[in-house]
Amino acid sequence: MNLRLNPQLEIQAVQVTDDHLCVMIDDFLLNPHDAVEFAAAQAGSFEQQERAYPGLVLPVSNEPLAAVNRFIQMEMSRLFSFCRSGIEFYSQFSLTTLRPEQFTWIQRLCHTDPRLAPGRVNYAALLYLFEDPDLGGTGFYRWKDSGFWQEMTALQRDDPTAGMDVLQERFQMFREPARYMTESNEAAELLDHVPAKFNRLIFYSGELPHSAYIEHPELLSSEPRHGRLTLNCFVSAIPKR
Repeated sequence: MNLRLNPQLEIQAVQVTDDHLCVMIDDFLLNPHDAVEFAAAQAGSFEQQERAYPGLVLPVSNEPLAAVNRFIQMEMSRLFSFCRSGIEFYSQFSLTTLRPEQFTWIQRLCHTDPRLAPGRVNYAALLYLFEDPDLGGTGFYRWKDSGFWQEMTALQRDDPTAGMDVLQERFQMFREPARYMTESNEAAELLDHVPAKFNRLIFYSGELPHSAYIEHPELLSSEPRHGRLTLNCFVSAIPKR
């Protein structure tokens, strides 16, 4: 797999909040099906995640993603507040597979990406590699009480069930059947929603609460050619001063 970028990319930037942009780029790769076939050939190597991500992941080395990483380094640093130098990239294929009844409580919510090192900032690029838009795009949110949810997230790091009694007492949503987060709820307000489209890339700050926007979990599959397959590139960067 050697991913090649479309040389005629059109970059669209949407202001989600006063502090956060989301960039969207359609027809990002010239050979997106090569990425799908690579993931399909490695289907047996995907691993189930124990915590926040509701599905399977397959780590990918940076070598076949050199063009993608170079694009992020050169072009996204023009729009986002991070330096071109000193960037670290961590990439994986992801397959969303869990049914809501399998969730821990934190998987019902949007999330932010944990910082990989002190003094650095996190960004994420996500490339949709599935044809069916009903498998779901990405929602962006604003916490209604960010301090409370930080405390609750810390509580469940050692025990994914910790805090459920508190949540059920305080919030109606946790007394109801679990579902993927889409619209606003008691925890967070939906700010924007990017629909899924094959070979569409989005880029955003990991500090912006986000979640897979899945309205039809019955369509999810663990087969890379048919499931909600994405290529995720996580960026740890030095902030501009």
